[in-house]
Amino acid sequence: MKNRVSPEEWEYLSDTQEEFELAIQNAVTPNEREFFEKLRYKILNETAFSNDILMKDDENSDAIYIMRVGTDDIMIGHNLTVAGKEHEAVELAGVFYAMSYDLYDFLGYHITLQEWLRNRDYRGIRYDRNNDYM
Repeated sequence: MKNRVSPEEWEYLSDTQEEFELAIQNAVTPNEREFFEKLRYKILNETAFSNDILMKDDENSDAIYIMRVGTDDIMIGHNLTVAGKEHEAVELAGVFYAMSYDLYDFLGYHITLQEWLRNRDYRGIRYDRNNDYM
């Protein structure tokens, strides 16, 4: 995996190379480091026009799903496949904006996506479900 890319590769993205480098450097656990390293690679090298499912809602008790949409947008949703629950979703421009998003509307208490993922140590995140390549 390459660490340095040309500025042109970042030109149309919401996130910056510096944000990813800082997140990787300051990662609290190896799983958090892996998350940012793999997302940086995916954003620069893989499209996700058919959605890249990072976490499915039926694989965690809070029924949260996380998808990468297009290149670097992140969709966070609730109850897409959980029977009897209302579906809600929000699409956010960029990984770091999404990481600061408050999940109150989904969970009923204040916690950012990054705090929620850290509490789980990124358990349930998968990197092999990009529908463009399946």
